[in-house]
Amino acid sequence: MFLDYAAEPYYYERGVNFYENGRNFTLGSILFQAGPSLLGDGLFDQLIAAFQRAMKEKTPEALGDLVGAARRTNWRELPEALGPIANAAPECLATIATPGVTTDAAMVVLQGLIGRMEMMSDGPYRVEHDQSKNLETYHGLIQKLIAHDAKVEFRSSEIATLKFPLKLTGVVQVNSVASPAVQLADVLVGATLEMANTLAHLRKGGLDPERGTPLYREDQIIYLAPSMDVTEQRRFRAGSQGGEMIDYFSANFGTHT
Repeated sequence: MFLDYAAEPYYYERGVNFYENGRNFTLGSILFQAGPSLLGDGLFDQLIAAFQRAMKEKTPEALGDLVGAARRTNWRELPEALGPIANAAPECLATIATPGVTTDAAMVVLQGLIGRMEMMSDGPYRVEHDQSKNLETYHGLIQKLIAHDAKVEFRSSEIATLKFPLKLTGVVQVNSVASPAVQLADVLVGATLEMANTLAHLRKGGLDPERGTPLYREDQIIYLAPSMDVTEQRRFRAGSQGGEMIDYFSANFGTHT
């Protein structure tokens, strides 16, 4: 999201498709993996904190602090990622200051989930979800996605596409106390997260990933992890249409996007 708002608008204004062949993912992986060491001791974390504050407060002071945080880093080591904000690109600052633009990733997660369910389902299906304020926020948009009857398809990667019209017929919120199915899903998701945190060395003493992950099919786990294999990622994401999908959503689904 840092690159989406603090870099992509700069490239967009210059006619560069920032999402072509997963360029955003590759650059994000490099920034995530190499940033903490290349940018200076502790300066990467300070930059991200300043970005989050600017996204939340949207004040001239917070935006100025973000630019200052970028300039204090060794940003010239990664100019493709940090050059726009270090040089106070007006299009990036304007995007960050736009009301309603946030770092809430809920819709990104929902979109990935819908895409995976669409590929797994042979016919119409309905989703029951535990009560969630985030889901309520995007209820209107989800209903628009369900009702959209145009025939169009967007490629994200070798294994991910989003195709309209959706097979999804509805999303309803239920009280998990009264739904054994939602309770079971919560247990399965909790176990997956615990094993993922163990694999990432973020915790110890939890569920053993080597014993737990074989219980799941490969297409039942959705994840996004940084990768430094630029050649493989370019092949994997060749033909990705992230930019086209953003434009389509903006034109067809209004301000909810």
